[in-house]
Amino acid sequence: MPTIYLKRTSPLMAQLGANIARELKKLGITQGALSERSGVAASHISYMVRGQGNPTLATLESLAAVFGLSVVELLSDDNTSNDSP
Repeated sequence: MPTIYLKRTSPLMAQLGANIARELKKLGITQGALSERSGVAASHISYMVRGQGNPTLATLESLAAVFGLSVVELLSDDNTSNDSP
């Protein structure tokens, strides 16, 4: 029986990457600064921003805390709760 590999980029991971990139821009910080503030490796953040990687719940909680979001908001495709006019 052949081995089946899942696509490395799912719609949810792509949305997470877009949300992280948006929040970085809103805060005016780099992925490196996010790494320092969250304790998540910069390389892992880079993978997530590209829609790849496999973050744990603890990783998502760490990132969300830096952004002042919940994990649900960080994963949401309609994250307008913290957008300023």
